[in-house]
Amino acid sequence: MWQTFTNGVRKAFTEAADQYDILAGLHREIGRELVKKNAQRSAARILDVGTGTGYIADKAKFFFPDAMVVGLDIAEGMISKAVQTHEGIGWLQADGQHLPFKDGTFDIIFSNLAYQWMPDLPLAFGQARRVLSDGGFFSGTLFGARTCEELFSSLAAANPEASVRRLPALEDVQQTLHAAGFQDIRVDYELIKVQFADIWELLGWLKDIGANYLPREGFIGKEGLAQAAVHYRKHFPYNNGICASFEVIWFDARSS
Repeated sequence: MWQTFTNGVRKAFTEAADQYDILAGLHREIGRELVKKNAQRSAARILDVGTGTGYIADKAKFFFPDAMVVGLDIAEGMISKAVQTHEGIGWLQADGQHLPFKDGTFDIIFSNLAYQWMPDLPLAFGQARRVLSDGGFFSGTLFGARTCEELFSSLAAANPEASVRRLPALEDVQQTLHAAGFQDIRVDYELIKVQFADIWELLGWLKDIGANYLPREGFIGKEGLAQAAVHYRKHFPYNNGICASFEVIWFDARSS
């Protein structure tokens, strides 16, 4: 099942590569802040896991001009776009759950809104810990369990038997970092509210950025989606549209 999920994520983000930078303003804003938070640290070798089209890797190169920066992503379409857009960075298509590097290779690992797509978070965090140098830093963000809670609530109201794979909770992230052997762990979150015209615009946006691959049991169907849209509008109105929550979990930890 995990391999099927991973293949689906790869396909979804590859298909979204061309429009990703246009649509992913929220991702870029969060990612820019992530790199700036680390600007005072020193690093000779930096890895960006889930680099997408390379925005974070490029920002890391700006703030750490003398460092070797590598951007890694599971989707070949994202890597192809990154190669066309940015220079001076090494690019690699690979799975963040199976990092193809020797132990202790990097001084900082960045990751912006990527680890929520990895079904085996303990494995992924363990790999990050393995490839970090002694005293290296693992600094990133991911979407948490409250992300799109209004959407999930509305879908459940339309079909109580349908279920989706939910994203990690803050406690899951903290416990998994601890289990992986990290120290000086800091985990925090913020809840960002975004307005959409209706459920259809939200679903379209999620699809266009490649973030719509969520395996589910039970089937909603067009009629069920229409019912969910009515429920969404009634229970989660926002100005002239609807509100969608995005829980951003920030984490920072040291390898030893």
